[in-house]
Amino acid sequence: MENTMKSRAIHRCLHVLVLDTSLAFYKQALGMTEIRRMGPDDGSWLNVFIGNESCGFQLELTWNRGRTEPYNNGGRDSHLAFTVPDLDAAHAMHEQMGCICHENKAMGLYFIEDPDGCWIEILPRKEEFAPQLGVDVLAALTDRQSVRHYSGEPIPQELLDRIVRAGLLSASGRKRRPWELIVIRNHDTLAKLAECRDAGAAMLTEANAAIVVLGNPDIADTWIEDCSIVMANMHLEASASGVASCWIQGRMRTAGDGRSTQDFVANLLGIPEPWKLEAMLSLGMPKVPFEPRTFDDKLLSKVHQESF
Repeated sequence: MENTMKSRAIHRCLHVLVLDTSLAFYKQALGMTEIRRMGPDDGSWLNVFIGNESCGFQLELTWNRGRTEPYNNGGRDSHLAFTVPDLDAAHAMHEQMGCICHENKAMGLYFIEDPDGCWIEILPRKEEFAPQLGVDVLAALTDRQSVRHYSGEPIPQELLDRIVRAGLLSASGRKRRPWELIVIRNHDTLAKLAECRDAGAAMLTEANAAIVVLGNPDIADTWIEDCSIVMANMHLEASASGVASCWIQGRMRTAGDGRSTQDFVANLLGIPEPWKLEAMLSLGMPKVPFEPRTFDDKLLSKVHQESF
């Protein structure tokens, strides 16, 4: 019988002796801040949930009034693990804090210890961790950015497959899916594609891959919107998986030789009528770690209630 249980880890509970000390530690060491708290009116115990914008997973810090004996939170044998975008910078900060308790340089990782003895493994962000990181949609949207320079490192096939699947799972009007995708990995083809615009496509010379998104007006009059959703979803999944990407508009653009970008790309890739070019997604592994971002509250001025 098939197991249909789809569970998902949401938090781990840690008992803490001095709540304010633990809250300060996790804020400084891992950028985690209070999300909510709960407890009885008599104040005999308190649960404080902490997290950050990078992941939906939370820690539940439990404090009990009157407790004076230190807790046994497992040490190395029952540890937490966090990934960081810049391991060297994190190590320097944790070293300054004096909380590094063990290092394994051969494996490229180290542990820090919280005020109550819980060991926390610090790992560099790697492509194989992408399925473990889960998806916090708002966090992924906040961190998404257009990147035009790449390291030259090959994109792991499993990550490219995830990006393509994100496109294929896109919503479309009446489920007509009036789009086709062309995945390009050949460096000579990528270099030629870089000439499809008179400006704005040069990053393809550094890219490790590109995905061309085509739409068919005969299938749906919403092909532009549907293709745009495909592009947005792949752009978002790339960012969530640690792959740098940039949207290159194709429709209504001109190549350096005077042809339309549509005609240039159709000729290069053998695209038949009536398929129309919407855009291309340039892809590569990032040359530098993604800079964390926060939500800009000024954007809320664009939201109107009930009427304009």
